[in-house]
Amino acid sequence: MFKKYHELIFIFLVLVLLGCSKKANLVKKPETIPPLNILYTNAYKEFEKGNWTESVELFQKVETRYSYSEWAPRATLMILYIHYDSNDSIQTLRYVEKFKKLYSGREEISYVDFIRAMTFYEQINVVSKDQTYTEVALKEFREIIKKYPNSIYAKESKLKIDLILEQLAGKEMYLARYYMNKNKWISALKRLNIVLSKYETTIYSTEALHRLVEIYYRLGNVNEAKKYAALLGYNFNDSDWYKKTYRIVKDKNYIIENKKQNRKLKDKIKKIFKFSK
Repeated sequence: MFKKYHELIFIFLVLVLLGCSKKANLVKKPETIPPLNILYTNAYKEFEKGNWTESVELFQKVETRYSYSEWAPRATLMILYIHYDSNDSIQTLRYVEKFKKLYSGREEISYVDFIRAMTFYEQINVVSKDQTYTEVALKEFREIIKKYPNSIYAKESKLKIDLILEQLAGKEMYLARYYMNKNKWISALKRLNIVLSKYETTIYSTEALHRLVEIYYRLGNVNEAKKYAALLGYNFNDSDWYKKTYRIVKDKNYIIENKKQNRKLKDKIKKIFKFSK
């Protein structure tokens, strides 16, 4: 009886020890954290190799394991740049906000603001009717010029604003030409006036003035046509568009021909609206 009792205890201990050994195998060994300089250097080496996924993971460890060090904000900047260079706008903007929240007093904040503006700028679709990204990008670039007037980012922002305005003006001119080809003069005039009122500093302002001269002659409004021709000549008398405008103004046959066309158009309109008895 005593012997059997000891055997049962022995078996129980063996089972307990086996269970403990299995649990011990399931417990992961604690991860060895490399020193800060080695961890950051390895992250940057992966970045240089183009292994951006591995690089981001290592930079994130710098952020979390050494969050109070000088290298933590630098790691955040590197992650931000990697996402930006990968055209991942969502993650880029996420890290922009993270950096601004944690490190708003650092000098790199001007760079972060510029990356934010560039992210919206690169989302602009010229063909799309939705100008949301365009308006946001313009606002962001103007804010950079205001906040950091003497920085390299202010200079670059001015160039980007000019490019955006050129794109928008080009779109309006494209539509104006389209309506002119369809003889939809009122719609064309609206587009041309937008070019002159909102984008007068772009390269399309000279063409817009010339097109106005063309349209007003076609409509028989010679005085209005000459007004825009004079405006074009005063401001851009050495441009090719003024030379074309000058030929139109001097060409009496052009004026007479368009007056005839305009009368024919008016006659057609009268016939349409004439009351039949």
